[in-house]
Amino acid sequence: MNRKTNVLVLLAAFTLVCVLAKDEAAAQAITVTPANPTISVGQTRLFTATGVGAATAVDLGAFYSCALLQDGTVRCWGDNSTGELGDGTTTNASTPVAVAGISGAATVTAGGFHTCVRFPDGTIQCWGRNNAGQLGDPATTAFQSPTPVRVAGLTATAVTAGGFHTCALPGDGTVSCWGQNDLGQLGNGTVSPTADTPNPTPVTVSGITTAVAISAGGWYTCALLQDGTVRCWGDNTYGQLGNGAVLLSPSPQSPITPTPSPVAVSGITSAVAIEAGVFHMCAILRDGSLQCWGRNDEGRLGNGSTANSSTPVTVNGVAPAAIAPGAEHSCAILRDGTMRCWGDNNFGQLGNGSPQGSTSTTPSAPVTGITTAIAASSGAEHTCALLQDGSLRCWGRNVDGRIGDGTTTNAFTPVAVTGLGGVTWTSSDTTVATIDANGLATGRGAGTTTITATSGSRSGSTTLTVSGNSVPRLTLSVVREGTGSGTVTSNPAGINCGTACAASYDSGTVVTLTATPAANATFDGWTGGGCSGTGPCTLTLTANTTVTASFSVRPFTLSVNRDGSGTVTSNPPGINCGNTCSASYNSGTQVTLTAVPDFLWAFAGWSGGGCSGTGRCTVTMTANTTVTARFAFLGLF
Repeated sequence: MNRKTNVLVLLAAFTLVCVLAKDEAAAQAITVTPANPTISVGQTRLFTATGVGAATAVDLGAFYSCALLQDGTVRCWGDNSTGELGDGTTTNASTPVAVAGISGAATVTAGGFHTCVRFPDGTIQCWGRNNAGQLGDPATTAFQSPTPVRVAGLTATAVTAGGFHTCALPGDGTVSCWGQNDLGQLGNGTVSPTADTPNPTPVTVSGITTAVAISAGGWYTCALLQDGTVRCWGDNTYGQLGNGAVLLSPSPQSPITPTPSPVAVSGITSAVAIEAGVFHMCAILRDGSLQCWGRNDEGRLGNGSTANSSTPVTVNGVAPAAIAPGAEHSCAILRDGTMRCWGDNNFGQLGNGSPQGSTSTTPSAPVTGITTAIAASSGAEHTCALLQDGSLRCWGRNVDGRIGDGTTTNAFTPVAVTGLGGVTWTSSDTTVATIDANGLATGRGAGTTTITATSGSRSGSTTLTVSGNSVPRLTLSVVREGTGSGTVTSNPAGINCGTACAASYDSGTVVTLTATPAANATFDGWTGGGCSGTGPCTLTLTANTTVTASFSVRPFTLSVNRDGSGTVTSNPPGINCGNTCSASYNSGTQVTLTAVPDFLWAFAGWSGGGCSGTGRCTVTMTANTTVTARFAFLGLF
């Protein structure tokens, strides 16, 4: 029996190695197109690369990180003590490793020590720690699984991994949860006797029928409902359920307060996004503000305090596009692609080079070098940001390689994750052809050169042949005129006017120009190059050509209503009401209205346009505006 068992183990191990090798080989392939083209000296050719190692999503576990790639595969790095990296081992990795057998995934979520992916058909697979059934497969009873297993009997539109439990949205407005339940994490009104009591089968959370988003923290979960309110359940030791509960003092060092059924978060009626940290919760509201609640050691709630709060408090000075709360710190992406963090900085969590051991109870200085973030996630003591080019930057604690740069050194400013990101283009012989960062090659001399696209550890190439016959280069110039402002861009790239209002193209190139007026302007049309109208201008270059784009300042109408008897005049002129009670002014014009009452009448005040009182009314024209002047009858002597 032992011999047979050993053979089976060897066969299983061999199969796993083959799967991993196949995944790795597929992950290395980059295809460069067009394949083996020919151009002439002076001509250009745009190359594209598919199969690159660019990330499309990132989510962090407590001590590890995972990224979803463009091809639907998943890579993870950091702590792997219970198989949370999914590569079939329990060996830590300081650079990304491929999750075994995963392709075509739609989303990824990382919890305390387990990870899950959702596929386009709604099925879910999970791997890692399974002490309480958080992998969702009753047939998997082992403490851990270092390779994915399927969640039984459930399809979902969203999934979130908590500390030791998992929750999902089945798509009908309800919420399903499974795994650890010693603090009511499953939300169905029950509490398990121990932390390791297995609950591998999803159960329905009580009383929720209109959930649109969900996020699980360490020992609790919150759901965003259609009406903008939030419901939470599970541990409430530090106020992370947000329902105004009286908190213990002094604050306990570990979770002890179960709330096994959902409760309403106090005062939240217009949330548009939620995200859970380990011990605190945050929500973005419809007005753009950010509110957080729960544990607040080191100032992780961002309100200038270190006191725990069981009701939402406003984070000072940020209007985020996305949020990433961790264990002892929080981060936010601002609308300009920069990031700011607050809370603990013992391991560099603030990301801006602040001294070790410092804390910030309000948003700290911007994270160093991050200007194009589109997504972010925080673990216990580290944060990663996904940039527009598909690359990842991480910072914070790195004892087990969780920031992915191939080291175990903490990073107080962001470092690049090895092997993930955009494409680097090279030409093997720049006397034959050069190639820019966007993949545009230019023929320089007769011969052949190898064009190579590299993305992390992946690469692909093709051969470019350049013939000796040169093609004339022609200049397309753009002139902007008129009282307004705007930009003109070209396809193929070259013109971005504003900055670059002329570019050279090969004779015969078809160029399309697009005009975009500024916020206070309108585009009036094209002249030159055979173009007219206000749509895109498309022309074929056969000679040096100049095209003119005309922009006008956008006019807005200021209207005056009178209630009673009197006249209203304007400066600049235009309104003399009595007779003329509306006039058009260019965007940004400051118009001052003066009211003069008729005999036996008094001027009672303004309304509309931001005006009040009985003095002059000054309006800055940014939209069509109506102002009312009210006059009161005094009566006879």
